[in-house]
Amino acid sequence: MKNLVSISIMLIVLLLFVFFNWDWIMQLRSQDVTEFTENVEELGYGVLLITIPLMMIQNIITLFPILILIMLHFMSFGMIQGFLFSFIGTTLGTILCFWLARSMGEKWVNRFWAKKEKKFSKILHLISSYGVLMIVLLRSIPIMPSNLISISAAVSPMEMKPYLISTVVGNISMIWLLSLLSSFLWIEGNLYTSYLIGYLLFSVTIVGFYGIRFYRRLKPQVNDHSS
Repeated sequence: MKNLVSISIMLIVLLLFVFFNWDWIMQLRSQDVTEFTENVEELGYGVLLITIPLMMIQNIITLFPILILIMLHFMSFGMIQGFLFSFIGTTLGTILCFWLARSMGEKWVNRFWAKKEKKFSKILHLISSYGVLMIVLLRSIPIMPSNLISISAAVSPMEMKPYLISTVVGNISMIWLLSLLSSFLWIEGNLYTSYLIGYLLFSVTIVGFYGIRFYRRLKPQVNDHSS
């Protein structure tokens, strides 16, 4: 009962926020960045009171490309702060989506399953089989809606701690990649080369770390089958 009340309050707050910022959402859907940069100059850091909640909503309900807000943060606040604000918004959204899905109960999950059965079953199987590694990979390559990944993780046996770790690593990779793709809008001088090399080193490190862990986990199973 307590969970139901908390969820109801949360959803009402989100709906009110969407209602009062619908103009912003429509501009995001039309991918109009110019108007946003003008608003940022007027609002300064106060714009984060809008962009971070919008990022959280985007990670629960897919309304617009998350790339637009990431670009806006980098263009308005520079590389370090832009990265930090984007990371805060996306991570809070994925945690909230996971919590909502896990708190909703079996009836809601069954309804969701009926609508998304094909996509949902594939992701659920991958997450159940490969856990943290799969969430890192799915979030690193932003071709699948974030909410679908979060909900799949919520109904899998995965606990909160490994979900948080994989989400943090995956979101860092995703923001880094998307900011690279839009770097022509915000990057200056020779910074692009260093930024690209940094991402490649980060990717190799993550792939190597989780690849070794996956191999070690798989090795006993291979030995059992061969014997």
